[in-house]
Amino acid sequence: MKSPSRQRRLLALIFATGIAGVALAQTPPDGRWRCYQPPGYTVLAWFDLAKGQIAVDGNAAQPFSFDAVTGRAGLPPGALASHREALYLPPGAKQGDAERHTLVLLRAPGQEAGSPGWARLPRCYMTTH
Repeated sequence: MKSPSRQRRLLALIFATGIAGVALAQTPPDGRWRCYQPPGYTVLAWFDLAKGQIAVDGNAAQPFSFDAVTGRAGLPPGALASHREALYLPPGAKQGDAERHTLVLLRAPGQEAGSPGWARLPRCYMTTH
């Protein structure tokens, strides 16, 4: 019979690696982000994420929600124009950036990576400054 501590470690490993049936997405890291509009990558906005709050263009912080199962972030109304949802893609994720944390601002709820118009959706990247 396995010891209780070994069972707990095994369960923790199962949930940490996502082999329990649902792969958990990474959380967008706290920090400063810049948003760009392809194809010319004109700067649209910048925001700070910290402790479940988002402050857009230096305005007051508002609640920022994130669903770790879907990788989707709920944005406060009007914070980033008409976008109410973003899809988080960690570095190296398919449809994301190989080296940077990326939030893709979605135009329609439930929009998926690679859907029509995907290449033209605004991208937000975590900055180092």
